[in-house]
Amino acid sequence: MKPSSKAVAGTGAVLGVVIVTWIGASVYSAGVAEKDIKAFASRPSSETGVRIHNLQHQAGLLSSSGSFGIELVSQCAEDLPAGGPIAELEYSVSHLILPGSLARIQWSAAPAGDFATALAALMRSDARLTGEGTVGLGGGISTSLALPELAANEDGYSFTLSPSNGSISVGGTTLDAHWRITRIVARGGGEALDLRNIVLDAKLSDRTLGTGTTSLAIDKIATSYGTAEGFRHATQTSEKGDRLHLQVSESLKSVSVAGQAATDLILELALRDLDKKSIETIAQVFSETCGLQHLTTDEDSRFRTAVRTLITQGFSVGISKLAGSIGKGSIQGQFMLEAGKAGNPSAPIELARALRSSGELVVKGDALTSDHKEMALALGLFEQLPDTLKASFEYTDGLLRTNGRVLDAGDVQNGLRFADTAINTFLDAPLTVEASATEIPQAPIQQAHEDEEEAGHDSTPDEAESSAPLAANAATPDAPAEAITEQVDEPLQCISDESCLWMTLLAAANEDIDAVRNLAVEIEALPKPAPGNRAVSRKLNDEGLAMLKAGQPDAAAELFGQGLQENPRDVELAGNLGFALIKADKPAEAAEVLVQALRLDPRRSSTWTPLAEALALAGYTDESQAALWVAYQWSGNRDKSLTYYADRAAKEAGTRPALAELFGAVLPWVTEGRRPALPSLTAE
Repeated sequence: MKPSSKAVAGTGAVLGVVIVTWIGASVYSAGVAEKDIKAFASRPSSETGVRIHNLQHQAGLLSSSGSFGIELVSQCAEDLPAGGPIAELEYSVSHLILPGSLARIQWSAAPAGDFATALAALMRSDARLTGEGTVGLGGGISTSLALPELAANEDGYSFTLSPSNGSISVGGTTLDAHWRITRIVARGGGEALDLRNIVLDAKLSDRTLGTGTTSLAIDKIATSYGTAEGFRHATQTSEKGDRLHLQVSESLKSVSVAGQAATDLILELALRDLDKKSIETIAQVFSETCGLQHLTTDEDSRFRTAVRTLITQGFSVGISKLAGSIGKGSIQGQFMLEAGKAGNPSAPIELARALRSSGELVVKGDALTSDHKEMALALGLFEQLPDTLKASFEYTDGLLRTNGRVLDAGDVQNGLRFADTAINTFLDAPLTVEASATEIPQAPIQQAHEDEEEAGHDSTPDEAESSAPLAANAATPDAPAEAITEQVDEPLQCISDESCLWMTLLAAANEDIDAVRNLAVEIEALPKPAPGNRAVSRKLNDEGLAMLKAGQPDAAAELFGQGLQENPRDVELAGNLGFALIKADKPAEAAEVLVQALRLDPRRSSTWTPLAEALALAGYTDESQAALWVAYQWSGNRDKSLTYYADRAAKEAGTRPALAELFGAVLPWVTEGRRPALPSLTAE
């Protein structure tokens, strides 16, 4: 049955209307596009970050074309090219509406002005960026990107970037970008860098807030020092309710440098539970004020309020994962710091009360050299397990545990209180010019005025007791500047067992007896553990001495350790424990115990002497000799000490040469003034 002439006519009319409407919409779209381009060109550069020069737009019925110059504009950047366009962009647009797009664009951007002249003098090729894209039905823009090979060669230095390509899509708040470079090579100065298959990706759901994922991957990195394969850097930012979570991952499939090889290295950094509104405010103010350089009072107030809210609302930060294989061993660890939510957001910041932290590092096999293992154990950083070194710590509610042992957390609390003072001073004082002279108070030194227990019992028979008096009002000394390495940015402070020991050894290396005496006063002011059961600790001390005399140092050390747990304030027990550990060939453990014993009494020669021996046996030659010099200064019977030094230097020559060297070097130092070379403690 043939369609009637009326039906054919009706269908033709409908198609005609559709075609006319389609073409009309396309023509209208061309007009809208022209208005949008001109509107963008006329917008203030403070809004767009660019300034449009010499816009030339030729409109057609279903297509258009044009060109304009682009000048980068920023109120913050100081290194932008001189005024005038740095690029000339040419474009052609097809406005015929298709099912998937409102328009299709072809474009190219070439360097212009002084920038083009400088680039042409450096590069051997045309640095023209080209692309083809579409305007989606929802208004989003997508385009491909292509860049030809770029190469430079000047004064013996060369650089080559292979042809690269990618794409970018922008719509609403989203951003999806991709870029691939086959190879980048740089050579010069006797060195070379070769990167293969570089891929950059970004997929953001909110490009203003930064939520989404980004990544940089490099298949191979070759340098004059070694090679690496499978490098990847990735970030993931997500929001959950009013909180933001950020994770940064660094991974490396393999690396070989200076004869050392490692595989499957992973480092993950986490920043979790951040208050989203605070982050938005901080980012906005930071951007609008060029990094807080030009603040109004309102912006100043908004920024400080946002920082306070960010802290009081709680967060966690740290290394969520550390892993990898090194040589014939492996490492694995994590470290996290958490700040709890404050009950009163407007109250002063109290990190000393709100912070909790924990961490662990496990080293297996031969991931560390034997020297590094010995050093780590000597410093008390790790505990020895079968084929494993393990370091762990936990800080919560003012209690610090390291490697399973409970330690005095006074130094940590002092540091956090100082941080609280600094943060609250910052939050309470405006950042504007009038407040620029505001000073952050110095860290308070916690004073501890506690009565020492009298110790009238036996001590280790190696040294006479100290009786050298000190002035009670000795001034706090500055650390000798010439004895501090260039790596130390801030002056040392005697606020922990380790820092006080280091400062005392530096003073000894410079024969500064006044500094040693004044440091003893500072050490005495440090917090002390609470006294315990003196009767039980005395009994265990006597039993330990008996085992020591019987030639059983391990058993003696166990008894001394039990006694010290019963009464942590017993300095005699601490010294005896260190001495027994040395006899048991455990110098690293001995050094840890004896350093802590110095806090109980920094003037005891019978603590400094075994400490010097422990350091010598652990390989710290310079430090051991400085420690023995201090022991001699505190000796109550120096003649007896000199006889002891000479006797030990002779006896240890054939068995423990490190001790023979220790006593043999210090003996002429304290008698004839022939100070040994101590390069690790004295300035070059």
